[in-house]
Amino acid sequence: MLMRILLLLPLVLVSGCSLFGVRDRAMDYLQAEEQPATRSVDGMTLATSDRYPIPELAVTPARPDSFSVPTPQPLNVVVQEDTVASLSDYRNEALNPRLEKDGAGTLILRLDGGFAAAWAKVTDAVAASSLKLSDLNRSTGTWYLQMEEAVADEDRGWWSRLWGSNKTATRIYLLKMSRARLGVYLSLQTDADTLASEELTAAVLNEIKAQLDK
Repeated sequence: MLMRILLLLPLVLVSGCSLFGVRDRAMDYLQAEEQPATRSVDGMTLATSDRYPIPELAVTPARPDSFSVPTPQPLNVVVQEDTVASLSDYRNEALNPRLEKDGAGTLILRLDGGFAAAWAKVTDAVAASSLKLSDLNRSTGTWYLQMEEAVADEDRGWWSRLWGSNKTATRIYLLKMSRARLGVYLSLQTDADTLASEELTAAVLNEIKAQLDK
């Protein structure tokens, strides 16, 4: 029995699966021939039409010996090309900064373009200005600006007034970037719910605008 199996093994390898009644028919269409029109039982020709007729070729292509699956373009090449295009658009996007007042009369610095480009360029502008950046949070669109401001005599302690010290105090202001229907805008706040004075807001936004205009 073992000898019979060993004798049959080469035949199986040569003939593939045809020994078991299965044959690869992937290339059979190359040998297909046109068949006569289908007729009904009583000999009448059925009304048929080619819905998707195959056009005649001027030159009959040579029959291929084998079929090769086309090799797709490497994914890393496509990703690199998209990345280069995106960075180029990102750098060339114009912000067109301008001071305006919103519907509530609040002074803002309006910018064109998307949030990502505006965030990067405003961060660079703040860093290049005289403003002191203590922290930033991109997810909330907030820069934390550290500023020195004068303290009124009535707000100073007795010892401070006596020795003439602590005439200024350090305070953190929030420079906020908010999304608008078209572009984004910047505003200055003393905390999450309170706007800074218009005079201070104008000074800060004008300094940022000056850097963006360069």
